[in-house]
Amino acid sequence: MPKSQLLKRGFKANAEKLSVSYREYLSIKAWEPLCAFKLAEFLKIPIFQATDFVSSETEIQTLKSDEWSALTMVTKKENRIIIYNPFHSEQRQQSDVMHEIAHIVCEHKRDCDKYDFPIPFGMHEFDEVQEEEAKCLGSTLQLSKACLFWADKRNFTYEEIALKFNSSVDMVRYRMNITGIAKRKFITIK
Repeated sequence: MPKSQLLKRGFKANAEKLSVSYREYLSIKAWEPLCAFKLAEFLKIPIFQATDFVSSETEIQTLKSDEWSALTMVTKKENRIIIYNPFHSEQRQQSDVMHEIAHIVCEHKRDCDKYDFPIPFGMHEFDEVQEEEAKCLGSTLQLSKACLFWADKRNFTYEEIALKFNSSVDMVRYRMNITGIAKRKFITIK
């Protein structure tokens, strides 16, 4: 099934609305950058660096190898927390944390019937629909259409957009393509 068909009708539009709403709650304009860590604080989601839980040289090297990004974990008290890789760039951390926030906002659940304890996201089966929802919402929280239109109106390059919104150029390219703004730039008006 094409990834575009994994999302329920209206999911992308709702993601855009949430992105604007969270900015309003945090007293920032719809086109201004939204910090993942401030959003998590607003949503009362505790965030930890993976180095708070690992200390062996092997574990640290695994984190530094770029093989692991972040996860959402349910504690014994049924609270959700996010653990992220502090060795990634600041832009990647923003993206990773936004993705995990999206899992929480979407109230994604994992089938943990096989285990005697809650398994964190990222450490078990891959649910394609949930991952596509988190990708869509997380990227929209980081770079809403309002942000992209604001930057496009000012003729920002992808690099300038990435710098302004603390994201990667790849994330800017993805959002410009998925929203159709990139295609719009190449239409010649006659």
